[in-house]
This record gives sequence, C-alpha cells and structure tokens, in this order.
Amino acid sequence: MLALSIFQIIIRNTLDFGYPEIETINRHLLLICGAMGAVLATPQLRHIKIDVITPLLSKKWLVHLRTFLLLFATLTCAILCYPAIQFCLDEWQYAPANERWTLPFTFVYPLGFALLSLHFLILCFKPTDSESTAQ
Repeated sequence: MLALSIFQIIIRNTLDFGYPEIETINRHLLLICGAMGAVLATPQLRHIKIDVITPLLSKKWLVHLRTFLLLFATLTCAILCYPAIQFCLDEWQYAPANERWTLPFTFVYPLGFALLSLHFLILCFKPTDSESTAQ
C-alpha cells in the first residue's frame, strides 16, 4: 500500500497524471487489512473494547458480563453478514464494466464479519484465565 501511494504521489507531482486504479486498490487493501487485523486480534482478546465498569464488578459478575457481551458481539457480527452479502451482490449487479475487476475485493466484508462472529462464539465457550486457575 505504501509503495503504491508513494508511486502515485511521485507520478502526480512529476508527470501531472495519476492512475485512478491505484486509489481503488489502496482503499480496498486498507479495508482488507483492517478487517483481517480485527479477525486476528479477536482470539487473543486484543480487539477494541471499552472497560469502564469492569474494575468495579466482582469476578462472578465479570464472567456473566463477559459471556453476555461475547454473545452480543457474535450476534451483531452474524447479523451484519447479511447486509454485507447484499452489498456484494449489489456491487456485482450494478458495477460498471470498467470497475468489475475490483469486485472480488468486496468479499472481505461478509468474510470478515463471519470470521469475527465465529471467533466471538468460540470465545464464549473458552474459559478465562481467572476461571481456569480457579478450577
């Protein structure tokens, strides 16, 4: 992505033209990196989360809250798969002929949401560190 961006900047500033395809490729590569980064971070619980009330709760409540939130995240990501699939189908149907080469990049949306949903579901049944040491 960086090499393509630098190439585009150099071409624009020196030769006064650019390749519009590079912008499209960079946009899709950024989305792919973001989605797959989230998929890779989720199993280690390194995804974005807000821990405002967790220091105030007891261990028992934390386990219940964790399970509820993981199930909520699973359901949310699973529900978001449907509009992502609809988006892909619409893109395939209405994309102009000169932009059809970018359409395989759109599969990152349903794939990312499906993998996130699966990872959150697996985490629901995986014991936390405090649960595994207590047993």
